[in-house]
Amino acid sequence: MLKFEEVKEDLGISTSQLNNFIELKLLNPIFLGKGWKFAQEELLEFQKKYKGMNLSNYTLALQAKEKADLAESTSSN
Repeated sequence: MLKFEEVKEDLGISTSQLNNFIELKLLNPIFLGKGWKFAQEELLEFQKKYKGMNLSNYTLALQAKEKADLAESTSSN
């Protein structure tokens, strides 16, 4: 499990960007002990799912999520 600050550092993003990812449910941390924790497997899936997509702000992250969710739903049918 990775801490909030570790995920920010690993992904090279700001606090507000990571909060956007959580709000949009791109990442789904759990609260353990004194803070949010992220599963390493989930981060790897996130990186694969959103590879090459622009997630630099809330609007672009939302568009990327919609695109990824659509691609996922059509591939599973």
